[in-house]
Amino acid sequence: MYYVQPWMLAVIIPLAGIREGQQLLHELYLLKKKSYAHINYHIGMFGSSALLAFALEFSEFLLVSSTSSLTLSVSGIFKEVVMLYLAVEYNNNQLNTLNIVGLVICLTGIIFHCILKFHALQKEKPVNTDLVVTERLLLRRMESADEWSVDGDSNTRRTSLDD
Repeated sequence: MYYVQPWMLAVIIPLAGIREGQQLLHELYLLKKKSYAHINYHIGMFGSSALLAFALEFSEFLLVSSTSSLTLSVSGIFKEVVMLYLAVEYNNNQLNTLNIVGLVICLTGIIFHCILKFHALQKEKPVNTDLVVTERLLLRRMESADEWSVDGDSNTRRTSLDD
């Protein structure tokens, strides 16, 4: 987390300055003339947005560290569909043909990535089962090693019970 957050900040600050710098300066000028309640409202909105961004990054980090990128991709698809629905339903955003084509291309790429990742994970499973079998064999060998005993000489081991 502490490696990712500074890079996110380094990218966001210049982009925000380019995109919203003039409006921000105008708002700061207007804030001098308004009450503290209005200033607290803006600080609260900024702080809650920063907290939500951190929570999103932290939850993605935990998700990938405990599952896989496939799970993150699936949750990303769900998030995109929900955001699109909310934008159209509550913000009255309109989807034109270009937006729909872009959405279909984006979702198709994500879905193909998920399918390929799923098949890659399925191919790796036999390797994991071989690992489990190997571990079981090693455990049996270690259990059978308890039957071995040491003769009077500490350098001589019996390799069978008949020795």
